[in-house]
Amino acid sequence: MTAEEHHNRRDLYRFALGFGLAAILALFLLSLVLLTGLRREEHTLVSPIEVTGIPEGYVMVRQSHARAKIRVSGTPADLDHMELLRLQVTLPDHPAMEGSYPVTLRREEAPSVEILEITPSEIHIRLAESVQKNIPVTVRLVGSPAPGFRLGEVTVTPAVARVSGPSEVVRDITAIRTTAVSVSDATAPLSVKVPAEHVPGKGRLTLCPELFTVRVQVKEIHATRRLAGIPITTGPDESRRISITPSTVDISVTGPARLVDKLRAATGISAVIDTRGLASGIYVRRAAITLPRGVDLISASPELFTVTVPGS
Repeated sequence: MTAEEHHNRRDLYRFALGFGLAAILALFLLSLVLLTGLRREEHTLVSPIEVTGIPEGYVMVRQSHARAKIRVSGTPADLDHMELLRLQVTLPDHPAMEGSYPVTLRREEAPSVEILEITPSEIHIRLAESVQKNIPVTVRLVGSPAPGFRLGEVTVTPAVARVSGPSEVVRDITAIRTTAVSVSDATAPLSVKVPAEHVPGKGRLTLCPELFTVRVQVKEIHATRRLAGIPITTGPDESRRISITPSTVDISVTGPARLVDKLRAATGISAVIDTRGLASGIYVRRAAITLPRGVDLISASPELFTVTVPGS
């Protein structure tokens, strides 16, 4: 064997050895991947329980467990989709009003996992007849109007609400009350939309409508007052010495209490007899009484006055 042939054989041996080692390593890695993918693990998931098959005209009033634990076994790939697992309880065609029923797995979209355990394996369910009832609605008011104002008529629309739900809950409801409507410091009518207050068992009830329109009339408090001794004048443009008998008038007025309570005989009120066009002589005249805006005259006493205009 020549030196060249010996060198070529050695290179071939080295190539074969390297290729073999690479193949062995590749097979090892492939086996590791396959074994990892086929390795089964256990996991636990908490899933809600859906109850189906409730007869028409009935509602569920008690469910002992709303969720259950699912212990499963599967490959890592399958366990990545555990959230697709769903639990259900299917009632029979004619279920008892109260009873226990098994919890099962919905398989429609479930991954290929082995169900090891469902805890609890069954739940207790109680049914009740579903009824409807018309309930009157009342309004809850809080606070007080501003000083000088009072509450008038209070209405709610609609005045009746329809309540649907378990008979054992609905039968004890006699009234629906709105949430609080504040009238604190109100000086004008109110109109607001509010929901109903919490009703016992409300989570199992259906209320129609959900909002109510409350209208509250807010009115000013009116007062009546008698003011005596209002002086009679002839106005600023009269320079003659006119005699008026009697010289004062007593009046009764009405209006918002905030205005009437502030009235004074010498302020904001005038009683005037216009004598500018009268020649000398004696006349019987009425006085023109001027009041603050918003205040009305009820009566005046006396109504007629004797006016004496002297000669020039």
